[in-house]
Amino acid sequence: MTEKNTKSKENTEQTSPEENQGEVAEEAHFFHPMQLSEGSEETLDEQEIEKSKVEIEQKLQELLKSINEETLQLSEFLMEESKLMKELCISLRHILKRLNVSFNIPPQDMPLPKKVKKVILNEEGHLILVYEKSEVNSAFLAEYPPEIVMAALWIVMPELAKVVMLYRKKISTRVNFFGKVKKELKSVVKAIVGKEDTSDTDSEQMIDAVQESVKPEN
Repeated sequence: MTEKNTKSKENTEQTSPEENQGEVAEEAHFFHPMQLSEGSEETLDEQEIEKSKVEIEQKLQELLKSINEETLQLSEFLMEESKLMKELCISLRHILKRLNVSFNIPPQDMPLPKKVKKVILNEEGHLILVYEKSEVNSAFLAEYPPEIVMAALWIVMPELAKVVMLYRKKISTRVNFFGKVKKELKSVVKAIVGKEDTSDTDSEQMIDAVQESVKPEN
């Protein structure tokens, strides 16, 4: 009897590990603390979602407002850029035409979509593009994109400054020449006529006569 009892005790004590793990798993599952808070977590997730939606809508409104303001400023700047560029190119055309000069611009320094063989800014203010296949495009400088206009001016302005300086020296030489000739002629007039040059008085009398002639008759 004692042997049987001890065997039965050993059998009950030596239960399989799988059965023990199953029982522990069931107990752990049954007493798992997360089961008590599942409902509260779902409610918390809904609150977080609603809060994030409000934050996203606020940020989106701020972004749209910023984009709208930037767009308005961009439109104003584009209009001002077009106006300034046109006025600038017109002034440049007057200068080039008066000085009768044109400039050869290095093609590699121009942001052009196609490869060109030659770039010329002529005295009429036209930018001439000569392509490799003898294709030629010509248009007023202000009609090109701002990037091309800016690149052309960046290259032309130093050369234009040199041309203006040379033109100033040329005019200065002529002024000095006219001044010396005038001085000598006044001396000759004084020696021949015996009095100062009366050209200024004669000019005033001529102007008075012209004004009297154009007055309406009473």
